Amino acid sequence: MELSGVLNINKPGGMTSHDVVDVVRRLLKIRRVGHTGTLDPRATGVLPLCIGRATRIAQFLTQANKEYLITMRLGITTDTLDADGKVLFQADHTAVDPDELRDVLQRFVGEIQQIPPLFSAKKHRGERLYRLARRGETVERQPVAVRIHELTLLEIDLPFVRFRVSCSKGTYARTLCDDIGRVLGCGAHLYALSRVRSGRFLIEDALTLQQLEQIVSDGRIRDVLIPIGEALGHLPVVRVHPESSRGVVQGSEMPASTLLSFPVEVEKGDLVRVLGYRRQLLSLAETTVDGREFSTVDPRRIVLKPVRVLAGQ
Repeated sequence: MELSGVLNINKPGGMTSHDVVDVVRRLLKIRRVGHTGTLDPRATGVLPLCIGRATRIAQFLTQANKEYLITMRLGITTDTLDADGKVLFQADHTAVDPDELRDVLQRFVGEIQQIPPLFSAKKHRGERLYRLARRGETVERQPVAVRIHELTLLEIDLPFVRFRVSCSKGTYARTLCDDIGRVLGCGAHLYALSRVRSGRFLIEDALTLQQLEQIVSDGRIRDVLIPIGEALGHLPVVRVHPESSRGVVQGSEMPASTLLSFPVEVEKGDLVRVLGYRRQLLSLAETTVDGREFSTVDPRRIVLKPVRVLAGQ
């Protein structure tokens, strides 16, 4: 039987995310391996990899919230916004007051606008931005909305500042450091980054590539593969009546009358897991109503639209 599931890998520094994918492909002797969100080469930490049929859910794992440990260096701004870049300018950071720093950091909690770094994997007219940057081309980038759920200051050892960030998908740590430096007036760049959580995947559970190699050698790879349903554990759950399961796996839209449960915290447009009567994963679907209004909607109203059928995966 083909391997299928998700591996929680602890990416080492100095490797690209694609490098890690290539190593895992060689170890498992399988081509269908995909990562769920790029980490910069210097960055370390949680990198979930989808194996076999689990590659079908990779795009949904990228939508999970992330948590990072960030080390920021004050007083130096670079063209790549990190320590690998060319220094653009330097400024005196010694006047930065710890209380002012704490206040500035808290200003970035909540929904903020970020301009994607020029040296990033984001695409512009079908081409990665970093490729344009390497050719010396500069393109206008539109700001995107991201959310910083929590920002906790851990240590001040000037010029270095260490903090923990819990954030939405698409948040650029390099841009966050650059923006903080601009507000402080002395400039800053991302010095070190470790992702300690991605959705339900935690750094303390992540496997190094050396550990994975030993596990494969011992023939225990299936012991560490996380099933698809468990990997999607960050998504809310909706349950359907037993007689409605057939329609779900056929990709039908779901009216309110077909559901046994609908979480009150769900908002319109959220992605949810649809479970059958025995709690088996049937599909992923998008909600068309808020959980708070579900109890009052017309039973005939469509409340779930299918996104991906997963029954039997």
